Amino acid sequence: MKLKERFIAYCSVPLAQSFKQFRLGAVLFFIGLLVVYLASQLLAPSLQQELATLAGLCVIAVGFAIAICAQMRMLASRLLAFWRKR
Repeated sequence: MKLKERFIAYCSVPLAQSFKQFRLGAVLFFIGLLVVYLASQLLAPSLQQELATLAGLCVIAVGFAIAICAQMRMLASRLLAFWRKR
């Protein structure tokens, strides 16, 4: 399968599926923010606090990446639908 065909197949999924992916990314992002906040408020300055903050930052990064990929997928899907109507 050519790259163009794979891209079209990737973008041709229903928007509901892409929105679920976006929602997952947003939830992970905010869970990561919560972990970072709680680590700074509840833990005394120590290695344990730094590791908890690092874990929260990793969750934030994964959530952000998932949400951005879903957003780009939704945008590409809409552009593809617009170009197909022409």
